[in-house]
Amino acid sequence: MSKRQFLSGVTFLLLAAAVLWGCSEIAFRNLRVYGGHEGFYDCAPGTVDVVFIGGSMSYAAFSPVELYEKHGISSYNLGTSNQSMLAGYIWALEAGEYHDYKAVVVEALAVSMSHGEIASDIRSLYSMGINHNYLKLAGVYKRNFYKVLFPIFVLHDGWEINEITFKQRVNEDSRYLRGYIPIASEAGEKYRVPLVQGDKSATAYLKFPYLDRLREYCDENGIQLILVKTLMASNEVNYWDDGLHNRLQEYADEYGIPFLDFNTAEYMEAAGLDIATDVAEDLRHMNVSGAGKVTDYMGKYLLQMDNLQIRQFENPQIGSDVIEGYHRIIDEVSSR
Repeated sequence: MSKRQFLSGVTFLLLAAAVLWGCSEIAFRNLRVYGGHEGFYDCAPGTVDVVFIGGSMSYAAFSPVELYEKHGISSYNLGTSNQSMLAGYIWALEAGEYHDYKAVVVEALAVSMSHGEIASDIRSLYSMGINHNYLKLAGVYKRNFYKVLFPIFVLHDGWEINEITFKQRVNEDSRYLRGYIPIASEAGEKYRVPLVQGDKSATAYLKFPYLDRLREYCDENGIQLILVKTLMASNEVNYWDDGLHNRLQEYADEYGIPFLDFNTAEYMEAAGLDIATDVAEDLRHMNVSGAGKVTDYMGKYLLQMDNLQIRQFENPQIGSDVIEGYHRIIDEVSSR
């Protein structure tokens, strides 16, 4: 091979990589129409004290603006659809580079999804762009590392260059929600029985590799790790029962991690929850009413923890305009 041929080959490969990279960036930007966390990067450094991670059950249950309005706690919900524990761990690392946050709340169903399939994990992290934390996926999906480097191989369906591709902000309401997605509707009177009945003999299999990593990261950085299972009405789609509760409780007890399961009679009563009226009709997400109760309970819980110095401070980025915008959205959702 001549020097000219070699240089031509290298040039072709570099151009091909650039095209794939550009297409991947465009595909990522197209995903923003489905929600995302670009707004997280608008938060002034050091102004987020609590982050929430987990799947859609997280983003439907924990409302940062409500937490701030009622308790003065500044937070952000980094939940994403089908977020695995791997993706949640990476989001926790990303958040730590911008904020010296004090607590991370994990929606516990993510623990049972140690890591998902590569497409779901890529979609969970797209808001951070193709940066060094996102690229940690390449170390997990070694045989498919090229899909991590060039997500267009995964995100090839439905992407296009359109009016949102180069728009800085797609969802103007995102600053009012800070990662929370309100859901209306109710499960209905048919659903009254808690999923966790207190059978101490029940057990289930769970793997903890990325929860272990998150726990170690929290220990090293003085962050309080808290496990929370949000309220569900049924196991028709996602599954939670005494066995999963007991196994995660064993893990939490072993490492001294708080675990709040709102599917138990204890925490349902403490938060004033009602399955029929506080879970959406899809039977697995909390609705606006339930999210308000759980968020309020979490605020009180965080502030009473002896070893946790959560600040109650005035965050100018959550001013009266944001609070008014938040309630406008909640009213609109609730009236549907």
